[in-house]
Amino acid sequence: MRVSFLPSTDPTENAATEERLFRERPFPEEPRLLFYTNSECVQCGRNQDPPAECAVTTCEAQGIPVIKRISGGGTVFHDLGNQNYAFLLPRREFNPDVILALVVQALHRIGVVDAFYCKRYSVWHGEYKISGSAFALSGPAALLHGCLSFATNLDRLRQFLTPECSHEVSSHSVASVVSPVANIAELVPAPADCRKRFCAILAELAEEHFS
Repeated sequence: MRVSFLPSTDPTENAATEERLFRERPFPEEPRLLFYTNSECVQCGRNQDPPAECAVTTCEAQGIPVIKRISGGGTVFHDLGNQNYAFLLPRREFNPDVILALVVQALHRIGVVDAFYCKRYSVWHGEYKISGSAFALSGPAALLHGCLSFATNLDRLRQFLTPECSHEVSSHSVASVVSPVANIAELVPAPADCRKRFCAILAELAEEHFS
């Protein structure tokens, strides 16, 4: 397992790096785990219609990029309070239940003892969502990535993820499932370094599983 921390916080640069590695051919046999953090942006799934999912005009006015991902899933808001991860691995090794179980185990170890993942592969604490994930498959390659809300500005999240007007969704578009969100830093006994500890633990668990 090769673990990398991307130095940029530019969401378009990080999305491009992720896609470049995903589409690399021949696709490497060694699985990779990326960690990165994005500055403010809105990311929509590949099958979504942005005007039906977010406040596009407000985003444009405030310089917030609206990006279409190569993966499915719903529309999400990223800021520097998020922690993003991405597993890139040979398709034959792709098992989202295994990956989400590793994420949940890492959360348990930093103190989110009641964290669990559901059949939609999002991670919850009680009635609150703390992480979403999405995946893409192409030829020999598989990608599963997710973002965890450690200290996200939830007011900004609600502002940008509230569509400004009713919009007829295309028959080819998939609407997001709206969920209440909580920050992980408010759920752990030692919030100061919880993100750093989570990344270190997830990397360790992934190296053990994929070695």
